[in-house]
Amino acid sequence: MDSFRLKALFATLIASSGFAQAQCPAVWTDVATDLKETFLDGGGKCTDNARAAIRLAFHDCFPGACDGSIILANECTDRGENTQMVDICSTLGDKATQFSVGTADMIQFAAAYGIASCPGLPAISVKVGRVDSSEANPTGQMPGANDNAASIVSAFAAKGFSVTELVALVGAHSAAKDLNGNALDTTVQEMDTNFYTETAEGSAPTSLNSDKFLSNSTETSSDWNSFGSDAAAWAAAFVPAMEKLSLLGNDEASLTDCSSVITEAFA
Repeated sequence: MDSFRLKALFATLIASSGFAQAQCPAVWTDVATDLKETFLDGGGKCTDNARAAIRLAFHDCFPGACDGSIILANECTDRGENTQMVDICSTLGDKATQFSVGTADMIQFAAAYGIASCPGLPAISVKVGRVDSSEANPTGQMPGANDNAASIVSAFAAKGFSVTELVALVGAHSAAKDLNGNALDTTVQEMDTNFYTETAEGSAPTSLNSDKFLSNSTETSSDWNSFGSDAAAWAAAFVPAMEKLSLLGNDEASLTDCSSVITEAFA
């Protein structure tokens, strides 16, 4: 029996046994409708809120777990690395309360919606059911804007990410701005590969030192150049890496898939 038939048979057995996957709660469709007003401008382009939401997902997860503590434990206001995200923390914290959903889930759902708002990549999957925490994650975990490539590679390796996954995730800077509000590539309203080529060439409006180091380090330049010249290769690496990030500290089997809400919102 081929693998396709085996998968179909397995799915049938699961459904008939009463263990079919839970349906995504309807409230997330309401959340998606609400986020559209915050994440898309009048011309249908992604806003600074959408960009901030993408970054917030990383800053909540990377120090320890995707648990909402960046908002619930005041990491947003207490840690210098989160200076740019105070407003989005307030916005998404309020929305979590408004819709009576988990803060950790709201952060990851908003990031997935933000990625879809800045076109260029396939939609990432998004799952809900995380356990929120008001206990702060450890300090000193986040790579800095002036860190060299070796230290960034080491930081990501400690969290279980390969060099390729690291370089793919950094590509989210395609839709990012620095502390002064300057875009990190010339197409900041799109998730595209211009970020890689412009950073390497020195033609971006501005670049973080950490990104410059990653673009020319012997450890990371091969992946960097590969993604810069092949959008499909970047997408194929970024999507699973971002999905992996969104599950840090969580049991995927206990979560409910709400990916269809994102895809339907942008159909």
